[in-house]
Amino acid sequence: MADLATSGPPLDFARAFGNALKDFVERLGMGQSEAARQLGVEAPKEGKRKGGSRLHSYFRDNKKGKRPKPNAEILWLACTKLQGFSFVYNGYRISAETLNGNGRKQTPPVEQIPLDFEHQFNLTGKQGTIEVTVKRPQGRIEVSLSLDARVSAEK
Repeated sequence: MADLATSGPPLDFARAFGNALKDFVERLGMGQSEAARQLGVEAPKEGKRKGGSRLHSYFRDNKKGKRPKPNAEILWLACTKLQGFSFVYNGYRISAETLNGNGRKQTPPVEQIPLDFEHQFNLTGKQGTIEVTVKRPQGRIEVSLSLDARVSAEK
């Protein structure tokens, strides 16, 4: 979110939006082209203007020291497609949030846990058993692995 404490006098709307969008994109470490891809404003490959350059005009002043005001589509896309994006203008926080809290929930990152096993066991004889149980409750997968190995002591 834009920090008004360090920004000095009130900014015009275009500059407040552009600065907040630029800070948000840089904080996430994504380039302008990636941000344009996430917003869905990429130009077709045969188009003259790339999506990143479309966003670039909001990030910096033109030669006359002005910025274009964001159109409603860009404003809506930034607030809805860039998870967590919001900005402050004249004391009002502008963001996309649902009124009842049933909006899109942030999904936790997918984790894969390696299972290292570097031994051999014989399952063709009656020397041991292996049991694998897979459960799929909503939102995750549970795997249970049970090894029962019988070792005969030979003298």
